[in-house]
Amino acid sequence: MSALPAIRSRADLLAYVPLAVATTLADVAGRDRTHAATKVLLAPTLAAGVVATRDQRTPTRTGTLLAALAGSTVGDWFMYRSSRSEGQTSRSLMRVGASAFAMQQTGLIGLLVADGARPRGLPTAMAVTTLAGLAVLDADGGAPDPVLTGYGLLLGSMSALAMGEGSRPRHGRTIALGGALFLVSDAAIIVGERFASTPRAQAISSGVILSTYTAALALLVHGLRDES
Repeated sequence: MSALPAIRSRADLLAYVPLAVATTLADVAGRDRTHAATKVLLAPTLAAGVVATRDQRTPTRTGTLLAALAGSTVGDWFMYRSSRSEGQTSRSLMRVGASAFAMQQTGLIGLLVADGARPRGLPTAMAVTTLAGLAVLDADGGAPDPVLTGYGLLLGSMSALAMGEGSRPRHGRTIALGGALFLVSDAAIIVGERFASTPRAQAISSGVILSTYTAALALLVHGLRDES
């Protein structure tokens, strides 16, 4: 692929990167309206790129990517609302967001498996260890939430499969990094909820969560857009 077609095929990043920076900085600075407006545009921007380059892949692959990004959009909105709520209301909104993100993760897993990704020892151990530690950290003495647990299992599966793709000839490192950053982002959410008790700590937590999430989403979508 020559330079000009390559640039055109990644043109969505010209809009996505500024949006990612804007939503991260807005959340850190406490600019709620700006943060909400920019965050819900992240996945649709990548979806526009998928549609614009649909002739580069099969309709099934395009449809799977679009379904995953639709889940991302809905999940982003409800996770935002959850972060601005408290108590049971926050938890309920988080469950809705997690359900939407489950659709996202299912789509990504489907693409990875279709491309030949299989569980590998070290990436799987890393994902399992991370999720087990987070489960202990997030435990409140009650029964595990089935929705959040289900999402966690899907996230761990996707991350393990993606991180095992580092040696893949085409976009392998991109996919592996995206899977790792997605795991880091979700881990940062739970760690931040537990330990970020001051405004400064909360701002740092928000910056880590959003910078890793936005990077992970772009890396995975662009890494998986092309047929392996």
